[in-house]
Amino acid sequence: MNEEVNETSFQPGKLREIVLSAFGVSLLVGGSIVFPTLPIVVGSILGLIEESHKKNIPPHKVKRVLANLEKRELIRLEERGDEIYVEISEKGTQEILKYSLEAVLNIKKRKKEWNGKWYMVLFDVPEVQKNKREHLRRFLKRIGFFPYQKSVYVFPYECEKEVRLIKQMVESSAYLSYIIADKIEHEKEVKLYFNL
Repeated sequence: MNEEVNETSFQPGKLREIVLSAFGVSLLVGGSIVFPTLPIVVGSILGLIEESHKKNIPPHKVKRVLANLEKRELIRLEERGDEIYVEISEKGTQEILKYSLEAVLNIKKRKKEWNGKWYMVLFDVPEVQKNKREHLRRFLKRIGFFPYQKSVYVFPYECEKEVRLIKQMVESSAYLSYIIADKIEHEKEVKLYFNL
């Protein structure tokens, strides 16, 4: 049973992050950044929040977050006749993707549809850019990858599209590679990490 949450139960900005991640899940899964009406937007977001975070958030709180996002120019609400369209700005898309990758990968982990392959991100960022390298390591771990080696991170489900988005987001993308492996050493430890 999903828990109904009070906005005060979140740390500052957490509800906004959850709404942004829900936008991103919709963008990544559905491939669309324009929604036809405000009620559908709210309904889609509530459904995605429930699926990815196991929380029920009252619709009026989501609408308040949407209004705040519009003020920050991350989204644009536009009336066209009797309908209200929501468009995500270029600035908003970047911020949304930052929060949505973790949610998308979490959905894949919960489905547990493992085909026995390993999906790996490798990188070789030069020493002079070690700050970017450390940022990339922290980011990959935060969104759900297993740190197999210092510059090798593993995920058990197909994530090529998500890795392409990571390459768009990080400055060290030129040093990133995506590899699919049928077998890896120390597989037992990685399986344990992902509850496989």
